[in-house]
Amino acid sequence: MKLRFLFAAALLSLPLASAQIAGDPAAFKTALGLPGASDTFSYDGAEVRTETLGGLLYKVRYQGAPEDYATAGDVIAAAIGEAGIKEPFVDWMKQNGAGIAARKEPVSVGLGDGYTLTFQPGDTLAFVVAPIEVPPAAFGEPRHVLGSGPVTIREYSDFECPACQALFNRALAQIKARYVETGRARFEYRHFPLFEIHKQAVPAAEASECAAAQGAFWTYHDALFEEGVGNYVGLAKQLDLDVGRFADCVANRTYRDVVEAHRAEADRLGLRGTPSVFVGPFLLPNPFDVDSYDRYLRMAAAQDER
Repeated sequence: MKLRFLFAAALLSLPLASAQIAGDPAAFKTALGLPGASDTFSYDGAEVRTETLGGLLYKVRYQGAPEDYATAGDVIAAAIGEAGIKEPFVDWMKQNGAGIAARKEPVSVGLGDGYTLTFQPGDTLAFVVAPIEVPPAAFGEPRHVLGSGPVTIREYSDFECPACQALFNRALAQIKARYVETGRARFEYRHFPLFEIHKQAVPAAEASECAAAQGAFWTYHDALFEEGVGNYVGLAKQLDLDVGRFADCVANRTYRDVVEAHRAEADRLGLRGTPSVFVGPFLLPNPFDVDSYDRYLRMAAAQDER
């Protein structure tokens, strides 16, 4: 059994631009002041073990004194590349450490936007820092696919979301050029309409499915991000779709169940917002960092070979 806790908002919102998970293992050790250390080493009395995947840092295992939260915080900060996480972690552990220690099963804690911290039962403070990883069976059937590479990049998105539009404007073309068009990955779009805050999110998603029925999902996808939501039939006309068929599809909400199924999938995965991007089984901490896709593709490919 695993419980899932969330750290305080201050911890979750810290930027993680220089994360060492999915990076060079040597950089993690250097951050602790231990260049040249082996995969298992001592740090201020605690035992630290690293695991690699595709030659990149995959997991960090820690075992130390029960209430030495400061040393544990150093290791966590080095693992995710964010020194500012140490103090919130120590404060959180002072409030929750005793309860975690009393449990008889692992306890999983959300750490930042792309990591988990899993505490192991026992008399010591023991945990594993790892990327958020989802088994392939948890994802739905492929839909709206570009490319045919061996690893799937999945974007969970909302057509009314400003951050999703920013990803489209700033990164999507580079992602396609570097990874999809070169055959390293295929790209899938999944609907995650945040209808609680975006009134047009569901109508826009349903309209895109109506366009998909005419073989025009990606051109309609691009038009929605370029032109904005709301003018659904007008966009269909601009794209030379069968407007009558499209208008009937939208009015009848023909693809309502499809969009709802995508949203339910995102909820089951525990996604907290849009855009959320997976590379293979791994949730990217920062989908705007185009270079990070390369590293996670390496880990995903290595995972597939296991």
